[in-house]
Amino acid sequence: MKEFLKKYRSSIIKTIIVIAVLVAIAVGVYFILRACGFTKAEDYINLKNQFGDSVAFWLIVGLLEVVQVIFVPITNQIITVPVAMVFNDELWKVWLTAWISIWLATLILYWIGRVGGPKLLKWILNDQEQVEKCTKFLNRGWLFYPIGMLLPLPDDVITTLAGTAKMNFFFVAICSFFTRALDTAFSVFLYGYAVRHPWLWIIIVVGTIALFLFTFFLWKHDQKKRKQLEVEKAE
Repeated sequence: MKEFLKKYRSSIIKTIIVIAVLVAIAVGVYFILRACGFTKAEDYINLKNQFGDSVAFWLIVGLLEVVQVIFVPITNQIITVPVAMVFNDELWKVWLTAWISIWLATLILYWIGRVGGPKLLKWILNDQEQVEKCTKFLNRGWLFYPIGMLLPLPDDVITTLAGTAKMNFFFVAICSFFTRALDTAFSVFLYGYAVRHPWLWIIIVVGTIALFLFTFFLWKHDQKKRKQLEVEKAE
């Protein structure tokens, strides 16, 4: 244990610093949003009283959705849930706004991870060979990206790691497009009295099952391909 700590002491300290900075940013942005009046249901009632049911109002909500995803990566519910609870008679607008905004924020996080992730890893590990090994290891998890986006995990962090691993952008874009549609629909219609829209639960269940099956068959195909490559190398 002592040898391990001695060997990786610098990397551990740098990792703690990065985590502390990210947590500080997340907490800071949350309290800024709270101070500005963007975290409670009543805040959005007042906002809509000012702008009405206009494009400007929904653009503001969309922008706030983007901010919460990028800077508060632990949860996407700070903005989505209060808006859904207040405007449960316009849930399709809430859902569409949350879906598109959070999806766009997801793509931004991917590129943040792709551009800055390797540099951050190099600073932490201080070894280009280790960075390449880490990137390669992360890239092997591309099959589980769709599932990871639906499970109760920090999916924004998962997307940033996908960018760091340089996963195929179009794969991430397509997967996140559909997974964001599902998870935002779940949040919006659950908190916006989903009992009024029972048909949505059918879509959510069918879509989730289809995504899991798609991922499973991709994984099986990948396993089969790996075995074939191993056999060819052995021969």
